[in-house]
Amino acid sequence: MFMTLAVVCVFVLLFVLSYHRFRSRTGSRVREPGRFIWRDYFSWLKGSPAALFKSLRTERLGELYEIWIVQRYPSAQRWIFICLALSGSYLILSGFLFSFLGVRIFGFFLLLHVVLGGLFAVCLCLAVSVRARYYVWDPEDFKGEKGALNLKTKSGRRVVWQISFFWIFVASGLILILTALSQMLPSFSLRTQLVLFEVHRYAALVLLLASMGFFYFSRVDEGR
Repeated sequence: MFMTLAVVCVFVLLFVLSYHRFRSRTGSRVREPGRFIWRDYFSWLKGSPAALFKSLRTERLGELYEIWIVQRYPSAQRWIFICLALSGSYLILSGFLFSFLGVRIFGFFLLLHVVLGGLFAVCLCLAVSVRARYYVWDPEDFKGEKGALNLKTKSGRRVVWQISFFWIFVASGLILILTALSQMLPSFSLRTQLVLFEVHRYAALVLLLASMGFFYFSRVDEGR
């Protein structure tokens, strides 16, 4: 049940984000006949894998690293986000892979999962401490046609999505950390431990979806 829901949620979000990207790139109007929109969308989608593999060239990856990391974060902060991304990627991949196989994570994979879980927890706290002030709701930003969060503008909507996904990511990350720590304590019964495990899995799914949305609206949707 969980893996079915996870796969459906990931594919639905990928579809929504790719369709949003298609709209942004082609400038299609919302009220155009649906038949032509879908035909153009699937034609555009067929060329996306080739463009993706083209972007994975060493030179392009170096350029993206320069734009997404070097230009955005001071040198002292870069390793926080690099370690956060790498540890989070392993936690998600290992957790969902073993869930897909229908077995609990074990052995070296479990040990690495626990170690990188600690690294993820530290990096998440540091990331929030240095970046949270950039993702706050300021009522002044909503005032007037030129407000930074004017929902009538594409940039305003993008900022709203960035802030929303950022805090969803942080909240689900904190739930992941708390449930992981709670399962290590002998204070809970087996039934409570199983409930905590389920909460841990669903928090991981929410974190994955939030990270995808945040990455899209803070990087890809900016046209870079």
